[in-house]
Amino acid sequence: MDELTLGGESVKKRRKCVSKAERLAKKALAGALTEEQRLRQMQPLLESNRSEDWDSANRLVESPATQVLFLSSLLRKQQGRAAAHYMKRWSHPPQYELSTLLKTPALLAILDADASTAATFLNTCADNPVALSSQSLYFILHQFVLPWIANELDAPLQTLLHNFSPLKWLLLEHALVTGQGRHLVNQYAYVCQELKVASSSLTPWWPSELTDVSTADTRERIRHSMEAALQRAWPDASVHLFGSSKTNLCQPNDDVDLCVLVPSCDVRGADSADLAADMHGHLALYFPAPDAVVVRHARIPVIKTRDADSHLRVDLCVNNMAALWNTALLEAYFARFPVLRPLCQCIRLWAKARALVGTSHMLSSYSMVLLVIHWLQSRRVVPFVDVAYTDALDVSAIHGAIARAFDNAVPPSALQTQLPPVSELLVDFFVFWASDFPYATAIASLRRHDLTKPKTCHSQPLLYLEDPIETGRNLGSYLNRDSQRVLRNEMVRVCVLVRQWQQLQPSPSLLLHSVSFGTSAESQYEPDALTACILRRRAPHSQCFTMTGDVVFRERTHGLHISTITSDETEARRVVASAGRLGVVGVDCEGAALGRHGPICLVAVAVGCHVSLFDIYTNPALMNVLKPLLEDPTTLKVLHDCRKDSDALYHQFGIALTNVFDTQVGHAERQRQRGLKKAKQGAKYMQVSSTHVIPLGNANHECIAFGDLLWQCLSIEEPDKHHVKAAMTTSTWTQRPLSAQLIHYAAVDVLYLAVLYRVLVKALSADALALAQHRTAQYVACRDWMYSFLGNAVVPIGHYVDGWINNVTPHTVYVSISPSHVAAVAVPPHGASPLPDSAMQHQLHVGDAVSVYIESVDTGTIVGRFRIPPEVG
Repeated sequence: MDELTLGGESVKKRRKCVSKAERLAKKALAGALTEEQRLRQMQPLLESNRSEDWDSANRLVESPATQVLFLSSLLRKQQGRAAAHYMKRWSHPPQYELSTLLKTPALLAILDADASTAATFLNTCADNPVALSSQSLYFILHQFVLPWIANELDAPLQTLLHNFSPLKWLLLEHALVTGQGRHLVNQYAYVCQELKVASSSLTPWWPSELTDVSTADTRERIRHSMEAALQRAWPDASVHLFGSSKTNLCQPNDDVDLCVLVPSCDVRGADSADLAADMHGHLALYFPAPDAVVVRHARIPVIKTRDADSHLRVDLCVNNMAALWNTALLEAYFARFPVLRPLCQCIRLWAKARALVGTSHMLSSYSMVLLVIHWLQSRRVVPFVDVAYTDALDVSAIHGAIARAFDNAVPPSALQTQLPPVSELLVDFFVFWASDFPYATAIASLRRHDLTKPKTCHSQPLLYLEDPIETGRNLGSYLNRDSQRVLRNEMVRVCVLVRQWQQLQPSPSLLLHSVSFGTSAESQYEPDALTACILRRRAPHSQCFTMTGDVVFRERTHGLHISTITSDETEARRVVASAGRLGVVGVDCEGAALGRHGPICLVAVAVGCHVSLFDIYTNPALMNVLKPLLEDPTTLKVLHDCRKDSDALYHQFGIALTNVFDTQVGHAERQRQRGLKKAKQGAKYMQVSSTHVIPLGNANHECIAFGDLLWQCLSIEEPDKHHVKAAMTTSTWTQRPLSAQLIHYAAVDVLYLAVLYRVLVKALSADALALAQHRTAQYVACRDWMYSFLGNAVVPIGHYVDGWINNVTPHTVYVSISPSHVAAVAVPPHGASPLPDSAMQHQLHVGDAVSVYIESVDTGTIVGRFRIPPEVG
C-alpha cells in the first residue's frame, strides 16, 4: 500500500486488487514485446514511486538489458532491498552469473557510489534459497568488502556481512592469506561455530612412532645413569622423569626432562642455581658433553646436556616439585579418560609443525595439553579437578592426593552418554579456541569453570591459562599481542580449511594465493591433502601470512608444468600471447655472473602454473620474441631483485624492462610499514653527512633473498634450490643440456612470483605501495647508472668513487662502485642511534646515489667510508 497525505496526516492507500486472469493476460501480452518495446515501456514505470508501477515494470524484465535497467532504476532510488526482492520473483534466473550482472558499468557505478544501498542490496541477494556461486562471492569480496575495509567504511560492511556466512568465511580466508582485514578475524571468527552443526570431522594424524616403547626404554636408561652419578656426591638424590617423557606424549627426538630431588639441599626456584652449577660440574666427569651449559637465570635453573649414545638433549632441574605434580595430574587424566591421549598427540604434533611451541613468545607443549583438557572440560567430557598441592620434597604423597581430587570432582554429564568419535572432537577443539572461548574475560583453568579475569585485564584479549598446580602462574603470560593473534588465527585457519574441504572446492582461478589465479585451471587435490596441509610447516615469523602458501602447497605437487624452448619460435610466441592475456607474469633471468657484462643464458617466464624456459644461450634470437612482452606497458612483469636483470637486458639486447613489480622491494616496504606502526620513535640511522642519513630500522629486510621470502611469506621451502646455488660456478648456466636440478631451480624462481605480488599488494597501504613503485623504478633504472670506476681498472684506494647503495644490513652498507664491484662501509656503533630532526632532512635508501671513499682492499673485500652525497636531480 502507498502513503497519501490528507489534512496533514499520513494514511494508507489500499492497492488495487488484480485478478489472476488479469495478471496472466498482462504476462502474455508482455511476452510478445520486443526488447526495445520493453525498455521503452519500463522507463516511465520505473520513474514512478508506486509499487504497482514497479510490479508492472518487473513483468517486462526478460533480457540482461531489461534486468540492468530495472535494477539500476531502483538502486538510484536507494531501494536496494526492493531491488533484490524483485530479482527473486523473476520466473527465470539471470542468464549469467550475478557477478557478471554486477560488472555492468551502469549498475556497478551506482553500487560504487552508494555503499549503503549496495550493502543492503547485496545482503538481500544473499538471502536466497539458491546459494550464490563462488564467482559471485569472490567478486563481492574484492569489489565491495575489501575497498570498504581499506576506506574504513564500517557501517555498510556490517550491513553486508549480517547473516552472510559464506562471505564471512571468504573474508576470514582473505585476511589469513594477505593480512588485509586481519583486525576483523576475531570479530567474525564465530562463524566457525557452523562446523559444529555440520558434524565436521578430521582424520586423526598421530604417527605410530609416538607409541614406540624403545624411546621410553632409552629415557629410563638416561634417568637411571644420571641418578647413579649424582648419588655419588648427593646420596639422598633421586632423579625422576617428568613432562612428555613420563606421559609418553613425546616424539622420538624430543628432549628428556629430568628432575632431581635432594632433600638434604632444600633450595627451590632461582635459589637452586648454585646447586645446579655444582651438579653440572659433577656430571661432566661422567657424561662429558661439549655443549652442556647451566641456564642460571631462568625461573627454574636448568642443566642442559646431551646423551652420548642416543644424542638426545637432556634438561635437568632441581627440586621442582610442581613439575612432578603436573605430570602426575596429566597421567591421571590420561588413565581415566583414554580419549585424551590421541587428542593431545594430534594437537602437540600440529602445534610443533605450525611453530606454535618452542619459539619466542609462544606457549609450551605442556600448555597445549592443558588447552585440550580445558576444552573437554568446557564441553562436559572430563571433570574439573582441584588438587591440594604440597611443596614437600616427597613424591609418595602425589598420587594419593590426585586420586582424592578426582574422587571429589563432579562427574560431567557427557560421561553418561556416548562420546563423539575422535575425528569430530578434533574439529571441535579448533572451533572452541577459534570462536567459543571468551579470551577477554575468562581464565582457562583445570580447577573451576567459572574463573574470570580481574576487570583491569578485560581490555586485553590475551589468553589467561592457569597452571593447575601453581595456580598463581599464568602460562599464557608468554604470549604478546602478536603471538596471541597468531595462535588464534591458526585455530581459525584449520576451521577454514575444514570448511573448504566440505564445500565444493573453488576454482584456483578465483584464489589470489593460487599460481593458477585468472586461468582456467581445475582443482585436483589428493584425498589426504587436507591433513598434509593442516600439518605443513609454518615459518615462525610469518605473522600476517597464516594461510598464504596453503593452496600453492597443494598445487606444486601436480600442477607445475615446465617446458624448455630452444628453437620453436611458434611456441615462444604462443607463450608471449598467453602472458599478455593474463596480464601478470613472473620473469627471471639466469646467466654467468649475470649483469651488464655477464651474459644472459636463460629467461624463465611463468604464466600461471606453466613455466617456459627460453634458452637464450643456444638461440639468442628468442629475445626478439620476448622483447615485446618485456617492454609491454600493459603486462605486469613480477621479478625478485630485478637490478641485474634490467641491467643485462638493456645493455646486451637493448630491452628496456617496463611495468615491473619487484617482490624484494614489496617485502621491504611491507616490513617498513609494520615497523612504523610498532616504533614511531627511536629509529636507528647511519649518518652520512650533516643532512643525509641511511635508515637502519629496516636493515634486516632491505634485500631479502628469494628463498627466504618464500619461507617467510608462503612457508614453502625449496631445499634443492640451496644445494644447487651452493654448487654454482661461472659456467653453470652455459652447460648443455641443462640438468633436471637446474631446470627446477629456474622454474621455482618464477613460479611463485605472481602469488607474492598479489599478496604483497593487498598487504601494503596506499602510501607503502607508492613507495614500493618508486623504489622498483629505481631498481629498473640501474641500467642507466654511470660509474666513475671501471671494473677492469685497479681499485682506486685513497680516492672518492661515486656509486649506488646496493644493500643495507644492520652492520654494513654495501655500495655498487662498478657493474661488478661492491664496496662495504661498516656501520659504526655510535652511528646506529637516533638523530635530531635536522639530520633527517634527506634519507637515502637502496638505489640512491652516494659517494664512498675507498680505504683498502682486505681479502677481496673493498672497504670504504662515506662523504656528503652528490646532488641528485
